[in-house]
Amino acid sequence: MTDEDVGTVPVAAPPAPSRRAVPALMFSQGVSVAGTQVTALALPTLAILLLGAGPLAASLLFALEYGVQGLTGPFAGVLVDRVAARRRLLVTVDLVQLVLIATVPLAHAAGALTLVHLYAVAALSGALGGLSAIAVPTVVPAFVPAEGLVAANAKLAGARSVGQIAGPGLAAGLVQAVGAATAMVADAVSYGLSALALSLPRLRRDPAPDAPAARPGIAESLREGVGVLRDQPVLARLAVAAAALNFGGAGLGGLYAYFAYEVADLGPGEVGASTAAFSVAAVTAVLTARKVIARVGLTRVIPLFGPVAAAALFLIPVASLGFALPVLITYQLVFGFCATVWAVSSVTLQQLLSPPDQLGRVLGLSRSLGQLVMPVGALLGGTLAGVAGTSGALVVFASVALAGTLVVATTRPRTVLPEENRT
Repeated sequence: MTDEDVGTVPVAAPPAPSRRAVPALMFSQGVSVAGTQVTALALPTLAILLLGAGPLAASLLFALEYGVQGLTGPFAGVLVDRVAARRRLLVTVDLVQLVLIATVPLAHAAGALTLVHLYAVAALSGALGGLSAIAVPTVVPAFVPAEGLVAANAKLAGARSVGQIAGPGLAAGLVQAVGAATAMVADAVSYGLSALALSLPRLRRDPAPDAPAARPGIAESLREGVGVLRDQPVLARLAVAAAALNFGGAGLGGLYAYFAYEVADLGPGEVGASTAAFSVAAVTAVLTARKVIARVGLTRVIPLFGPVAAAALFLIPVASLGFALPVLITYQLVFGFCATVWAVSSVTLQQLLSPPDQLGRVLGLSRSLGQLVMPVGALLGGTLAGVAGTSGALVVFASVALAGTLVVATTRPRTVLPEENRT
């Protein structure tokens, strides 16, 4: 390790613990994630079955959501850092999301729904979702002392996992029962419930607004965020590692179903069993993350669990050699557990090493890189499979993910971290 890896942890007055705040944040995260799954199914369903969209037009919905998140991430980070009342910002975003999502069933009822409308909803909702994803980790340290961040982040990851697990079933049932447009009312309601949870008295700890002061421009604010990543190389390398894992995961994810059915010769039930293993592993990870990180150490989990998660991706093409179902289940278990623990550790380290007034920019810049590569990876998957074959493409994407995560394999900041967050 070189001197560039040495950093200092910003010193700030520790917040008074608020055990009641974390459950409110968990409810907000869980319910909004579950609702988002409804819209994730409803938008392409409406585009394809109602408006006659072709494959390219339908895939544009996915590309817009993640592409806009990536493009607006740095600016969202600037906004989060400039807003003192971040809880109120989250409430406002939820209410705007409620209105935005509600425009789809309203336009459908009026016979005025168009593809352009769906594209606008996908883009704007994606940008707002990215803003919330950046703001939530900046709110947590206001209620949780540094030594409790791992536990709080694990609980929030668990709430999101519950929403991701329950959401697809809820989405499928609602779309089947009431139609795709009407089903989106459930997503609008979920944002209303999230806003209500964030408005509870237990979360009302927004600081009094400061007197107006001169603020740097957006370009200067972004340079300050880049400066944090430069001064704390481990954070910059975390962003690169996350982007590599997202890129490889997006490429592999786009090919997974085709590989499972056509190459590994699995049936729908077997494919469902393999993907269910991921959910089991992820839930296990959030339940045990605090103990695992305490035993291994926060600065050792980062360089260990990311590369292990990436290495597990190689098990997908290995499944073509035989014993496909057990091999793919093993992949899902290893990847789901290690990637989840790594994600909890990463956000905790970002919270600990970033100056509190620049955390939003660090998160925004890091998320932007990770989000922008996802549609690229997904679109390249099919192209690369046509050139190198499905198994060959899977090996390429797994190799990119592993190479990227190895950039943090030997990186550990020489910083004194709270006891709960290290060995």
